[in-house]
Amino acid sequence: MHGFENILVPIDFSDITDAVIDSAEFLAKHFNSKVYLLFVIEHLSPLVYIKNLDVFFEPDEEEILTLAEEKLKEETLENLRSYQKKFQEQGVKTEIFIETGDVVETILDFSEECNIDLIVIGSHRKGLIDKLILGTVSEKIISKASKSVLVIKGKPLNKIEKILCGYDFLPNSKEALETAKILAKKFNAIIRIIHGDADEPFAHFKGIYEKVLERKKDILNKIKKQMEQENITMDYEILKEPPSEAIIDEIHIYQPDIVVLGKRKTSAVKRLFIGTTASKVVKEANIPVIIVRRDNNEN
Repeated sequence: MHGFENILVPIDFSDITDAVIDSAEFLAKHFNSKVYLLFVIEHLSPLVYIKNLDVFFEPDEEEILTLAEEKLKEETLENLRSYQKKFQEQGVKTEIFIETGDVVETILDFSEECNIDLIVIGSHRKGLIDKLILGTVSEKIISKASKSVLVIKGKPLNKIEKILCGYDFLPNSKEALETAKILAKKFNAIIRIIHGDADEPFAHFKGIYEKVLERKKDILNKIKKQMEQENITMDYEILKEPPSEAIIDEIHIYQPDIVVLGKRKTSAVKRLFIGTTASKVVKEANIPVIIVRRDNNEN
């Protein structure tokens, strides 16, 4: 991966949309990306689109709903064109699309069909029930997408000088580090690697624990040396706490411009009651977080 050739920006015209647009524009200008602006209209009534359900709707009622949807499409198209013009004025190639269907599934299908490299979305605050049971649109996209996802939290991404990368020595975090390197080279940024060492409860096996810890340090030192050869400034820290807590704590201390994380596949039950490290960080972080995913692996 050498950058973000195709960026998908799902639009919902909420209060965070401008920050999402500005973030996508920032990356697109630096990576010479093509941007796809997508608005998904959920059917005003799914029953209208199922044949032989005249028991529910009279013909004139169906027509009213259909016309309402068409009017929404017209208004949306006008708004999307204003965003498209904004991108084009910055020299960014942009296409606009309006689709009808389930929001999450439509976004995911579109990302596959158009060979998207990065989905840029905003994260909205929801109630406790939404977080635990239903999940927000952004959380569902993060958990299901086979593409990398950049989550914007309030403020737009408009500079990258300091990058915080979560690292657990597994393939998913190695890919996250590769993305961090791409960003570091593009923006001449510093990378700080954080490893949350959750093995300390097994410290009663003192000899084994210390050997594993030393091996981790050896690997990180080799990574640092390799980074120096690529003219990338990098440091690291191993914190003796769960990964999500270590990353959140470091966000407050280090104040990076962006967090880069990998994500493994997790069972739905575990995600519901425990949550992945990536999901926990996205919920708690107050800065942009990019979740790195690849099509050619199971992370």
